[in-house]
Amino acid sequence: MFYDLNIPLPEAAGKPNGRLSGHEWAQIAQTIERARELGYSVVALNQTIHGRLTPEHLQIWDTVPQFANSQRSWAEARAADARSSVRRGEIRVLRRLTAVISDATQGHSLSGAPANEYDLVAVQPTSEKILLAACNGTWEAVDMVALDMGSRWGFLAKQKIVAQALALGVSFEVAFQPALEGARQQWVCNASNIVRVTRGQGMVWTSGARQPPDIRTPYDIANLGDALQLNGDLSKRALSDNARAALTHAFTRTSTLRAVASIHQEAAY
Repeated sequence: MFYDLNIPLPEAAGKPNGRLSGHEWAQIAQTIERARELGYSVVALNQTIHGRLTPEHLQIWDTVPQFANSQRSWAEARAADARSSVRRGEIRVLRRLTAVISDATQGHSLSGAPANEYDLVAVQPTSEKILLAACNGTWEAVDMVALDMGSRWGFLAKQKIVAQALALGVSFEVAFQPALEGARQQWVCNASNIVRVTRGQGMVWTSGARQPPDIRTPYDIANLGDALQLNGDLSKRALSDNARAALTHAFTRTSTLRAVASIHQEAAY
């Protein structure tokens, strides 16, 4: 199975009680359908917020229309595993959160109940201090580190810090959309750094596609590894096994927390 865990929602979706227009949802539907046609089995709609997560950020998911030939994870039983098999001819659509964090106190909101409603939670660090917190387990609900691939970071992704994240099962995203938007040189620099510090382990390719033409076939994306001196097998895993591992991390985390909450509730009676 191939996964694209980053189909971005428009900026308005990242605001509390956000809403999107019918035209915006139609374009997202076309992008999802394009991904299905190109051989992806699972995609994640990516809601990006800046700062603290609140329950109001979840309201956007109540407004999502039914997409053709798809299964929405949040419309199924909450016990369903986001990694489980997909019906033939359909594509599974997941909920992803990306929190752009500039202050460490904002990250503590990822330890609350709203974060557990997402199939995948990513953090985009804006400093080395935030990167360290995202990698060392300071915040409970971090499944993926999503560094900005189209801009200079202003800090180093040190191998020692990255190793902490990999040891905890946290993945590192490499979205290729910035390379299509005129930031190819910066993208190559950033992506090469991630390949260097992860050695391809725990690295996940995503599209970041904002419209249907931005979706590429899984094999086209896997071939990007050649430009980064990443061997073909590791590059392909970044679209399949590693992406699945990121979802496994998220599912295990949320299932454990729900089990603990259930035990506490039973103990109260």
